[in-house]
Amino acid sequence: MKRHPLVVVMLFLSFLFFSCGRGRSSTISESDFELERELKMLNKPYVKSFKDNYGVVFDCVDIYKQPAFDHPLLKNHILQMPPNSSSGTGLPTTGESCPYGTVPIRRTLKEDLVMGRALRPVYKPTSTQDTSGIDGQHFAQVLLDCEKGKTFQSARAVIEVYYLPMPSDAASTAQMLVVDDRSSNVTVMQAGWHIDPGREGDGQSRLLVFWTADDYKKTGCLNMQCPGFVVVNQYITPGMALPSGSSIDLAISRYGPTGNRVIFVNGMVVGYFPPAIVNGMDGSTQVQVGGIVYAPPGRKRPPMGSGIAPGPRSNNGAAKFKGVQMRGCTNFKYRATKDVENSNIYDVMVTSASENGPDGFSFQYGGPGDA
Repeated sequence: MKRHPLVVVMLFLSFLFFSCGRGRSSTISESDFELERELKMLNKPYVKSFKDNYGVVFDCVDIYKQPAFDHPLLKNHILQMPPNSSSGTGLPTTGESCPYGTVPIRRTLKEDLVMGRALRPVYKPTSTQDTSGIDGQHFAQVLLDCEKGKTFQSARAVIEVYYLPMPSDAASTAQMLVVDDRSSNVTVMQAGWHIDPGREGDGQSRLLVFWTADDYKKTGCLNMQCPGFVVVNQYITPGMALPSGSSIDLAISRYGPTGNRVIFVNGMVVGYFPPAIVNGMDGSTQVQVGGIVYAPPGRKRPPMGSGIAPGPRSNNGAAKFKGVQMRGCTNFKYRATKDVENSNIYDVMVTSASENGPDGFSFQYGGPGDA
């Protein structure tokens, strides 16, 4: 029987719609399946859970069963407990802590993973050309370079913490970056604080760690959103909120017997990066300290530091890094750098180049952005 041409067209469109719809649903299903698989891996069984004052959930997970040990390179890793691992008084915003033998791991949500895939490389260090090379990203930092043939074994600084109003698609950070670029697989370990509503789900200042073993191509992540960083403290953990107006004494140090790169906050060990996941990193050629911000291209640049740019007086309210210390190099060179010409937007200014002054090696950084 001969069909009317209009019927044929309608049947074809129905088939096309059905086929496309099935394909789209299949893609979504596969994506959801992968996210659920990752969530199951990251969110381990817990013996206790609690919320901080902003509603973020932390689970107390068996220290030997935390997400880090799902990394393929850490299958045979033996947990190592550096000194000062278990002293403290609880998370600053809750007073809560985990029972002995467990560590607080921020619970990962599906939206956390989705945002983690958004590929906003706001944490990437500056290039040698003194430009971020990333649209929408800006920095004001001090770069410290080790003399040829030597490497930094530790870096330390006291960093002031601030609250800054931040759009949902922008971020502002104050951090220390330990960079090893002696091979094509650039390795970076980072720690500090940030305000990143898109990734964190709120506008609080929170402790961050970040790592990559291949120049941010495929390896590494923020905080605990992938296996790698080993938490050993019952009280302090990546993702915890930090009170505005406080300071953190932050250090990234190579621990001799193991080669682990240990993160210290206020003298207490938070956790460590095992050598296996950071290319056996036994030293670094450069340390970067200061602020990095991000906003989508075309949007207003967000505030950095305290939101006040450095001025001729050291007490003008600009954010500070104080007591900057490097170990492993007999001599090192430093230089202040920023990627904006207008110093009223962002600036960086070394206020003391001596470790012997009241604030040691120190500098101011930051600014209001386009506010």
